[in-house]
Amino acid sequence: MLLPEGVLINGLTGEVSPDTGKYTKRLSELREVFQDRAELDRMVATEGDPVVYEVIEYKKEGSDLFFGTTTMEAGNVGGEYFMTRGHFHQRRDMGEVYYTQSGHGVLLLESRDGETRVVRMEPGVCAFIPPDWAHRSINVGTEKLVFVWVCNVEAGHDYGDILKRGMRKVVVDRDGADVIVDNPRYAA
Repeated sequence: MLLPEGVLINGLTGEVSPDTGKYTKRLSELREVFQDRAELDRMVATEGDPVVYEVIEYKKEGSDLFFGTTTMEAGNVGGEYFMTRGHFHQRRDMGEVYYTQSGHGVLLLESRDGETRVVRMEPGVCAFIPPDWAHRSINVGTEKLVFVWVCNVEAGHDYGDILKRGMRKVVVDRDGADVIVDNPRYAA
């Protein structure tokens, strides 16, 4: 029998207590995601392969839901803001929610038929991600972006399509403002 439990989430750091797992993504692991790969390689070589984001999860054995935090660092590669890999769910009938705790970001969403949508990630905004929409988080601020995510344990992650062809849009810094533009590397 599952029992209720309180889990402490720090909205500024993304720490989860208790947690059941975590992983970190460094810039070198996101080479296929960014447009300017030469700049990415330079940053890895000169800046010691910076952390782009960390995911901490809480998963209760036997539960249909799990949740956690993603904490994204501020930064950019050749004008393109730090971002997550982006993914669809393996189970196409399952969505997700993201609740922004702190920082400023963009949630870039893309349907399988090519429609693109954006949800601004500001403190207090809870974004609904419908089933079968790819989603990628982008930190467009100067501080950490921290958000809580919740989804079904069976949703799974499908990174393949996004890593292979990219998303149709990218978010870039233009004179201090985040601008959404067509992805010049998008492969239909």
